[in-house]
Amino acid sequence: MSNRQASATEIRADVKVMDRPDLVGFFKPRGVVVFGSISGQRGAVERYKRFGCPVYLVNPKGGDSDLFPVYRDLDEIEGTIDLALIRTAPATVLKLIDQCGRRGVPNALVFSSGFSEVGPEGRAYEEKLTALAKHHGIRVLGPNTNENAFERFDVPEYNRGGLIGLITQSGHNGRPIVQGNVIGAHFTRWIAGGNEADLEAAHFIRFFAEDPASASIAGYIEGFRNFALLRDSLICANEHDKPVTILKIGSTEEGAATAVSHTGHLTGPDSVVDGLFAQHGVTRVRDLDELCETANLFAKFPPNIGSRVALYSISGGSGTLMTEVAASYGIKVPALEAETQRILHTYIADYLTVANPIDNGASFMADTQKRRLEVLDIIAADPNIDVIVVGITGAIGKASDDLADDVFQWARTASKPVIATWNSYKTDDPGFQRLVESGVPVFRSFRNCFAAMRSYGDYQAWRKTRRVRPSLAAPLAAPMLDRPGVVSGEETSALLTGAGVPLAREQIVTSETQAATAAKSLGGTLAMKLMSPAFPHKSDVGLLRLGVDPADAAAIYAELVARAAELDPAARIDGVLIQEQLSGGVEMLVGLSYHPATGTALTIGAGGIYTEIMDDVAVRPLPVDAEDIREMVAGLKVARLLAGARGAKPANLEAFVELALSVARLGESAGSRLAELDLNPVLVTPDRAVAVDALAVAGASSG
Repeated sequence: MSNRQASATEIRADVKVMDRPDLVGFFKPRGVVVFGSISGQRGAVERYKRFGCPVYLVNPKGGDSDLFPVYRDLDEIEGTIDLALIRTAPATVLKLIDQCGRRGVPNALVFSSGFSEVGPEGRAYEEKLTALAKHHGIRVLGPNTNENAFERFDVPEYNRGGLIGLITQSGHNGRPIVQGNVIGAHFTRWIAGGNEADLEAAHFIRFFAEDPASASIAGYIEGFRNFALLRDSLICANEHDKPVTILKIGSTEEGAATAVSHTGHLTGPDSVVDGLFAQHGVTRVRDLDELCETANLFAKFPPNIGSRVALYSISGGSGTLMTEVAASYGIKVPALEAETQRILHTYIADYLTVANPIDNGASFMADTQKRRLEVLDIIAADPNIDVIVVGITGAIGKASDDLADDVFQWARTASKPVIATWNSYKTDDPGFQRLVESGVPVFRSFRNCFAAMRSYGDYQAWRKTRRVRPSLAAPLAAPMLDRPGVVSGEETSALLTGAGVPLAREQIVTSETQAATAAKSLGGTLAMKLMSPAFPHKSDVGLLRLGVDPADAAAIYAELVARAAELDPAARIDGVLIQEQLSGGVEMLVGLSYHPATGTALTIGAGGIYTEIMDDVAVRPLPVDAEDIREMVAGLKVARLLAGARGAKPANLEAFVELALSVARLGESAGSRLAELDLNPVLVTPDRAVAVDALAVAGASSG
C-alpha cells in the first residue's frame, strides 16, 4: 500500500499533555469483530485463528463461515469486543466507527485505503474519522494499513539474546525487515502505522519500550507527527534501557527558503530530529539491511561489551579488508599479546599472520574441530580482546561450512561475544544455515558489521551520560516580539541583555554629534554598523565598518546613512551602532530557530565568515542543558580552535556555555514568538564570551 508522508505542518511541537494509551487491550483483545469480506484472505484467517479469543464476522449480506460466526449487524453480538478490524470503503468506515463507539469498542484497526493518501476527498474522510474516533474514545491504527500488527513471528529454539519490536510507516518496506529472520533476526511484533490518523510511531516506541519481550526497537519512519510525544516516548525507551534504531527519511528544507538569519538557513526539521536522536541515544541508519542488522546486534548483545575486536578468517585478503573497514568506523583492532601469538603459531603455520587479524590460511580447516575450537578459546582469552568477528567472505564449500560449524559449536560456551559475517551471495550452502543457527549476530557485509559495532559503542558511551533535561522556560515580558518581523537593533539588545546574554560594549546613535561623543566614550578601536530591519546582513551591502578610529566616527556615520539611502531610499533607519571592536579569540555562532514541526532548536557552530562556508554546526531541540552544549561544541571542527590550536591560549569554553545556555533559556521562554535569533559572531576569548552582532526575528503568534 502507499503511505502518507507526514508533512511538517501537521506536526505539533508544543503539545504539553502526553498521550499514553494502554495498548494491551489492542494487542490482546478479549473479543474481535471483523467488518468486511475475508474471502480468499488466507493470511488474515490464520491471524484471526491465533487471537486466542472469540472472533466475529459482520456482513450485512449474512453468509456462512466454517471458522467464525457471521452476523448481519454488530448489535447481534453479545460477547465482549475489544477490537474492531475494518476492511470496507471509506464512507462505510465512518459509520462503523460510530457503531463501535456506541457499542463501547475501545480499539479499531482500519485496513481500508482511500483516505489522505489519495487527495483532498480522502483527507476529508480521514479528518472525520479522527474526530469521530476521538469523540467516542476509540484508539485507531491506520487507516491505509495492514494487519501485520497481529502477525505471529515464530522464534526458533536456537535464537540467542532478545527480540526486536518493529514499527514502519510503509507496509511494503517492513516486509524485508522481518524477513531478516533468515539471518537470525527475530521479532516480537511488527506494527505498520499507515496514515496514523490517531495512533502513531511515537505511541508504538513507548509500547515496545514497556514490552518485556522486546529487547530493541527498530523503525522505518517517514515523518513524526508530534515532536513532544516522540521525546516522551524516547525518554521511556531510555528509562527501560531499550536501544532504538531508526531509518528516518523525508528530510525537508521547508522554512529555509523564507529564513532571514544564518541560523534559519542552517536549521531544518531533519537536523532537529538528528539533535533529538543525539540527546536520547537513537541510532540513525540509512537503509533497510542496516536497520535490520543493527537492531539485531542491539537485541543480541548484552550491555557494556567493549569494542576491541579480534578478526579471524581463512584468508589474508579478508583480514586486510576487515581491518580497513573496521578502522574506517573507529573500531579498535589491537595486536594480540606476544604470548597469545606464540601459542597460536603452535596451531597455525608460522608464515601466516596471527597478530590481529588472524589468518588461518584455510589449510588449518583440515585440522580437527577440537583444535580449531581451541584456537578460538586462545583468541578469546587474550586480555586485549572484547569481541571476536569471524569473517566468511566467500562460500567455498567444506572450508567455509566447517568454519561456520566452528562458530555454531563454540558460541554455546564462548567466554566472549562473537559476531559472524557471511559476505557471499551464495546462501544455499550448509554453512550459511549453520551460522544462522549458531544464534550469534550475522551480517552480510563488513560495512554493516562495523557500522553496527560503532553504533553499539556509541550507545554504551551515551548510556553513561543519559539524563532528562529540565525545562528552562520562564515568564517572558518581551513586547518587541509581539510584532512579527525583524526586531530593531536597540530592542534586540534589550531582549538579550534582559536574558543575561553578554554583549560587547556599544551605543546606538542617531546623529553625527552623538556618534563623535559615543566613540570618544567607548574609546579604542571601534566597529560601526547601520541599524535597519531592511538590511539584516550589513557586511554584505557595505553597511559595516571595522577598525574605526574614534576621531572618524562622525564622518563614517554620515557615510553609512548615505549608503543606506542609496540602497533603499524608503528603508527605515534606526541609527548607527558603535561598538567596541574586540580582537583575538574564536568567532562562533549561537542561534535559535522555531519551526512548527519541531519547536525551537538551538544551533551552535563556526561563526563569522565561516558560518555557511564550513557548515560546521550542531543542532539540538530545546530543552537543553549545559552538558548538551559542551557535547555540541566537542563535535565541531572549530572545537580544536577553542581548545587553543598552534600554541594559542584556550578560549573560555565555560563562558561560552553560559552564554549559549542563556540563549536557550530565552528560546524556550519565547516559544513561537521568537522565530529566529542569530548571534554571529560570538567572540570567545581566553577571558570571556560576548555577542558582537545580533539579529532577531519575531514570529507570528504568541503561543
